[in-house]
Amino acid sequence: MDPLNLILLIMVVLIGWRLRSVLGTRNDDEKPSTRADAYRLNRDAYENPPRNQDTAQEKNSDTAPAPIEADAPVPIEAAEESEAPQMGRGLAYLNSIDPDFDEIGFLQGAERAYEMILTAFAAGDLSDVQGFLGEDVAAGFEDAIAARAAAGQKLETRILRLDRPALEDAEVDGERVRLDVRFRAEIMSASYADDAALDEDNLPAPSTTIDVWSFEGALGAANAGWTLVATRAD
Repeated sequence: MDPLNLILLIMVVLIGWRLRSVLGTRNDDEKPSTRADAYRLNRDAYENPPRNQDTAQEKNSDTAPAPIEADAPVPIEAAEESEAPQMGRGLAYLNSIDPDFDEIGFLQGAERAYEMILTAFAAGDLSDVQGFLGEDVAAGFEDAIAARAAAGQKLETRILRLDRPALEDAEVDGERVRLDVRFRAEIMSASYADDAALDEDNLPAPSTTIDVWSFEGALGAANAGWTLVATRAD
């Protein structure tokens, strides 16, 4: 054998023995790990989670709230609580929320109240019309009557002509409605001394008055309980 080849053979034998001593040997029963085995282990772990994980999932499913359906109806109680009170102004708005409002009947009653209140005020006795007056209006009338009496004066008022009143405005605030009524009248009004008789031959000339009276009552009620809450002269 060529000496060079012999040296190479000895080197191969030595290198092989060195690798065997470092790496060791593999048992023939062992199977090499493959990528398929790795996927199988992952699948087993996903399909068979640990027992404590199952328990946690079951607990969460028991306590989780039911999903809210987008089209689920709102409970009546909640809808009523969230409903804002009715508020608006104008005759059209009033008619839209209370189409049964009897405007003619209301104005007829307002006309009678106007005549009765003016007559009672002139006579100095509001007892017959007290139920038609709000607190502030009643107090204002009482103060004027008291001042007239303190001055030793009487007042004679006669409504010679009263045009048909007109409903001028409406304001709704919750369950209450306020209606403004315009009155146009020919009125004779005369003041004279408390201890003197009225001189019929020298009465002052009548004058045209335009007043706007505001009445307030319950919205949509059969008996609204209208009261006079404000007056102004135009």
